[in-house]
Amino acid sequence: MLNASVSFSVLMIVSVICLIVLTIFVCKLIISVTKLTDNANVIATSVQKEIEPTLKELKEAAKSINSIANSADEKFHNTKIGIASMINAGAAVGGKIKSFSQGILKGISFGLNLFKK
Repeated sequence: MLNASVSFSVLMIVSVICLIVLTIFVCKLIISVTKLTDNANVIATSVQKEIEPTLKELKEAAKSINSIANSADEKFHNTKIGIASMINAGAAVGGKIKSFSQGILKGISFGLNLFKK
């Protein structure tokens, strides 16, 4: 019975020591995690402060690029309309010249036919 009592006492002492060591490690882990989160928060704040001016510049650059693209698109559209109107005018003039030249050729051929008779 003495052996069982001694064994139980040793088991209790070892269990208490293990719980104390485990508690110390858990406390150190909690302290380390708290420091890590504080450092991560500081880093995130500093990165945010560093990035804000860059994001503002990128936003302004995107706006200016967008306005340039819209202006170029409008000018391209105006140029396209101008070229189309020039082609249509040329086609109209060409059609009138063609009908005029056909009329002249018919007149000349009619006149030549009169002289042949």
